Amino acid sequence: MWNPFRRKKKEQSKTKFNFDFQTFHNLFQYLVHESNQVSVFVDGFEKEAEMTWYEFPYSYQNSEYDEKVLERKGFKNFYELLNIVHEKAEISPVDIESDIENNRQYDLMIFNFYVNPNENEKRHFKRIKCSFYLFFVCENNAEEINSFRIFYSRGLIYTIEDLLDAKFLGDINNPEPEDEIFIERFEKVLAALSQETGVIINEEILNKHPNVLISKDATLQDFREVLDMTNYWKIDNAEEQAQYFYEQWQKDEEQLIAELEEQGEDYYDDGYFPLRFEIIHEDNYWHSDWKFDPEDMEGIIEYFLDEDWTFDYPEETYSHDLFVYVQKALSEKGLELMNMDTLGDSYGFFIVKKENVSHLLSLSNKLKLGIERLS
Repeated sequence: MWNPFRRKKKEQSKTKFNFDFQTFHNLFQYLVHESNQVSVFVDGFEKEAEMTWYEFPYSYQNSEYDEKVLERKGFKNFYELLNIVHEKAEISPVDIESDIENNRQYDLMIFNFYVNPNENEKRHFKRIKCSFYLFFVCENNAEEINSFRIFYSRGLIYTIEDLLDAKFLGDINNPEPEDEIFIERFEKVLAALSQETGVIINEEILNKHPNVLISKDATLQDFREVLDMTNYWKIDNAEEQAQYFYEQWQKDEEQLIAELEEQGEDYYDDGYFPLRFEIIHEDNYWHSDWKFDPEDMEGIIEYFLDEDWTFDYPEETYSHDLFVYVQKALSEKGLELMNMDTLGDSYGFFIVKKENVSHLLSLSNKLKLGIERLS
């Protein structure tokens, strides 16, 4: 029978993300009991992501750069700075005198990873650091920690000033629109950390990102994929080449360089895989001076595509300022122009299918190939 006084059951509001206390606490326990820092390769990320356990203020106290931040900002000690951070998140202030006397330490989790720069940043930087700072707290008069407060920053500051200026995320599961893209990448980092460590985290996060962890161990398949993605025109002996590069990769780097020099080649330890330039066939690669005009670029792309090609650009536009217009035109073909870092004032151009760019950058980071986006 219908009851007019029966209240309609409230529907639970859906959240955009699935971060929770237990996920972070489980990861923190791993940091405490297994390793105080964990780094992972995440599919689609150019550099490793990392999770670190800091003790505040101990982890900052031996840094002259952090001490200078205190002095410049007018703080007498680290606890004064901590109270400013606490205030942003409505965390109770610490007792500074008592904490100094007892050398009180507070647990802090820091997650770092790198993202592509925005339009204003890309003229100066190849990548930008994203950091998430997490403190555990006690809520509702609990005597043990049962919740967390998390802060977010984006930039290239590596001192404690980054924490001081970080933005408090009042509800990380329902963030402001401009923060969503970075929080989504943070979610992928947590999934990769779980897959690397075996730590149990929120199942919804793993369901969304089931295979984001890239093994740190190079495999034959890695070289197969790199050869396939970097060579627009397929090479006949790809499997043989993949096997060769894989075998060379497994050698000690000094030994490999010595063997190559015995063959009359000049190699040196630049931090990259010594044979990286041989991965891309000459039909798919163009070495260019850093200065070039639009006609040069049209000729380079025509060389790659083996067809007539042109693009629109403003008058008096040259060299790297052309990239944004080149990429726009290539994107219509589902392609992107990329660079093999030459460690000099030149470029090593090649083209890649846009669908492969993120994965290629991840493998490049893992295999030390020095492949970069151009923008």
